[in-house]
Amino acid sequence: MGPQDLERIAYTVECFLNALRLHDGRARTAVEEQLVKWLARDAGKDGYVVYNLGAIYCHGAGGRVRKSFTLADVKEGRTIWCDGRKLSLLESKAYEKGGKLVMLGAAGLILTMPGSGAAATSPKKQERSSNNNNNNNNNNNNNG
Repeated sequence: MGPQDLERIAYTVECFLNALRLHDGRARTAVEEQLVKWLARDAGKDGYVVYNLGAIYCHGAGGRVRKSFTLADVKEGRTIWCDGRKLSLLESKAYEKGGKLVMLGAAGLILTMPGSGAAATSPKKQERSSNNNNNNNNNNNNNG
């Protein structure tokens, strides 16, 4: 696995934890490290992680849970899946009843990605506006 692959996994795990609203700190760092290692070890294979009802489940080949841990500080009600490359909401009841992965999509999760959404575009718009004002001021000063 190359450094770019590892970087992508780390970024996706960060987005996964953002979707859980897990606060920054030592506990988050420990969770993030475990998840990145888990997904990197299984990169390109069948491994994935799922958050459901206050716990993260690390699934290996065949979808079997190989490892799990509880997150005391997270009260997120959604079931969220991550394979190190993508995120998706899952249908909670299907996962809880039989571990089935019924993907609902990532539309509600895209806002958890750093640099995405409205926050990413507002500084550029503000910068353009400032440049336009400076150009207008310069033109007014030169014409007067």
